Amino acid sequence: MLKIIPTIGSSVFLLIVLTVQGYADEHFPFLAVVSKDSVNVRAGSNTNFEKIDKLDRGTKVVVLGRSYEWYKIQPLPTTKAYIRSDYLRIKEGSLVAEVLGDRVNVRASASSDAASLGQIKKGTWVTILEQANAWCRVAPVAGTVAWVHQDFLKFVSADVPASMLIGHLKPPAVRALEAGSLEVSLQGHLEPLSEAPAAGVHYQLTIDGKPAYYLQDIPQMSFFSHTVVDVKGTVILNPHKKLTYPLLHINKISLVL
Repeated sequence: MLKIIPTIGSSVFLLIVLTVQGYADEHFPFLAVVSKDSVNVRAGSNTNFEKIDKLDRGTKVVVLGRSYEWYKIQPLPTTKAYIRSDYLRIKEGSLVAEVLGDRVNVRASASSDAASLGQIKKGTWVTILEQANAWCRVAPVAGTVAWVHQDFLKFVSADVPASMLIGHLKPPAVRALEAGSLEVSLQGHLEPLSEAPAAGVHYQLTIDGKPAYYLQDIPQMSFFSHTVVDVKGTVILNPHKKLTYPLLHINKISLVL
């Protein structure tokens, strides 16, 4: 027995050394893909934190760092993130707001008791997705993070496309929004609608399996039905909230092969 104990201890020590070395070899950020079905995204690096998103197999994410067995990722458009309305100055008739306080928490749900996804500075501009009571749900903001267990992500590339990185919303972009539109470049699945929500709208774009935009009809739109497409277009603001999702006017559309 005395001869076996050192051998076991050595094996454990070697495993720890190899694991730490593996972590040390990682360089961030990098591009990864979700390798399992229905993967939970959490507000912190353990299962006690709130679920703030659920990702399908094949979804690409930007990995920003690691804490033991958990990867810190950049939030996706579908990730839940909230800011208290009294910390925002919302531009009337637009989808944007300016942060009024400093080190304002972005929360995992519409509650001051929810986990913080990060803090943002005074003067930061955010895009409003939804307003409910004293809270606003916002689009992903630079400086916020989410978490996924390492078992559910697979390395893809050390090169992360600049278009995938969250940037700071600049005042010129805000002015474009206030003028009534926003230029975007998106990738998603084009799906026909069983019932048109408005005249000239018979398709929607789903992103990561969730409806995200209505699309204005263009000639030969049916050619792209049920396919993955790259779309460049203009988001038309919907101040009267007659539509469930934003309306996208297509400037260019192409198949993703």
